[in-house]
Amino acid sequence: MNANSTVQFGVIGCGGIANGFHLRDLQQIDGVRVVALADVREEAARRTAENFKDRWPDPWITTAPEELLGRDDVDAVIVATHHETHAGYGAAAIEAGKHVLVQKPLTTDMAHADRFVETADAHPDILVQCLPYNWNNAVRKSVELMGEGAIGKPVQARMRVAHPGPSRDSWFYDPEIAKFGASMDMGVYAVSGITTLMGSAASASGLVGTFEEGVRIDDAATWLLKFHSGAFGTAETSWTSFASTEGTSIWGTEGVIALNAPDGNRLKVYRRTSGVSFGSKGEWSTPELEPEPTAAPHRHFVECIRAGVQPLGTPRHARHVVEVMLAAHESSRTGNRIDLHTTF
Repeated sequence: MNANSTVQFGVIGCGGIANGFHLRDLQQIDGVRVVALADVREEAARRTAENFKDRWPDPWITTAPEELLGRDDVDAVIVATHHETHAGYGAAAIEAGKHVLVQKPLTTDMAHADRFVETADAHPDILVQCLPYNWNNAVRKSVELMGEGAIGKPVQARMRVAHPGPSRDSWFYDPEIAKFGASMDMGVYAVSGITTLMGSAASASGLVGTFEEGVRIDDAATWLLKFHSGAFGTAETSWTSFASTEGTSIWGTEGVIALNAPDGNRLKVYRRTSGVSFGSKGEWSTPELEPEPTAAPHRHFVECIRAGVQPLGTPRHARHVVEVMLAAHESSRTGNRIDLHTTF
């Protein structure tokens, strides 16, 4: 493909995430066509087609995802189904020769995650992007600053991503369908984000629990991580967060990086300028960041397809995040610290 090529998409799963996120973003990108929709509920696919008919008239509709994967006019596939099915549909898309963008989390099962990575490795010409997409400009700049030694040796990091929870009548609260609750649904952002900044984790312990009345699935989780670099980190999530108190900080031997700071700045950096201990002095700065492009994750995916380069958000990173998330449940159940075996 070249920079002006039209990229034709098929979408597997036509629920709220596909409509409110994936298709909403794709319609903002020039040179993109949605040509096929698949959902086991035909009415969901037809409703989705109606929602976007002004942008993409008359997409082909099926209740059988494998039929969508067999179409010659589909260049790339978005998988937006239930959590445990992402890796299976994603691997099938890769084997069908389709570039694939997989909704988070990659899966809820390590065997499925391993097969997905093996399939991606066996098809290096197929481009694969796994969400969440963590490479916003503030994160990119933070990684750059740490690489330059701006805060000395990174020692500790903390990231919290949480919200009040999905609609109580949704499948997210059904253990038979979702398998896991907030730890997978929102924890994936905190775990993938902190590992994007700090690298692979070597071990993890965690606490997972349920606090709201009538909820049958976990609604809060905390991870304590040790990274291969030797630094420590905590990741937090919940469905019981009714005010925006999220934020990310990285503490080093010479300073601090704060992302999404409480004062509204997307990125602030504190650098020690003199002294040590209580006698130290330093100053805050606010690095200038480029504006984020609209529909950034999907735009990145489309640009990578046109350029023929692998996207950020790799299968190996997505698998590592799954292992970390599952480790919290094992640790919470057993009281043990869990050694991790995957890296990215």
